[in-house]
Amino acid sequence: MDFRIDMSVGAPVMTFEKATDIRNNIFLSLQVQRGSWFQNPEFGSRLHLLKRSKNTARSAQLAVDYAKEALRWLIDTGKAKSIDVSAERDTLQVSGRLKLLVEAVQANEARVAFTQFVEVV
Repeated sequence: MDFRIDMSVGAPVMTFEKATDIRNNIFLSLQVQRGSWFQNPEFGSRLHLLKRSKNTARSAQLAVDYAKEALRWLIDTGKAKSIDVSAERDTLQVSGRLKLLVEAVQANEARVAFTQFVEVV
């Protein structure tokens, strides 16, 4: 059983409620550094590589590519039917971050939206 991760309080907090969607899978896939999980070196993302990148259109495209790569297993295993990832460059408020927007359609046709910030220079 997967426990739900509550993202509404800012920092992620594990609850002891049962997860009812794939939001946990998305969160962990994007947060874990690719190659660092002992059971599956292919699990995780390469988003950590962007920490020293500038906030450019190229960095935004790389963030989208890295996120799609990290989330591909959800489609391959049948947990999701489709996953759409886009990135927004924040150049007005906080210039050192990209906003990743993930929209997934689960196997049961339920839609899940997820937002994550990627720190850049």
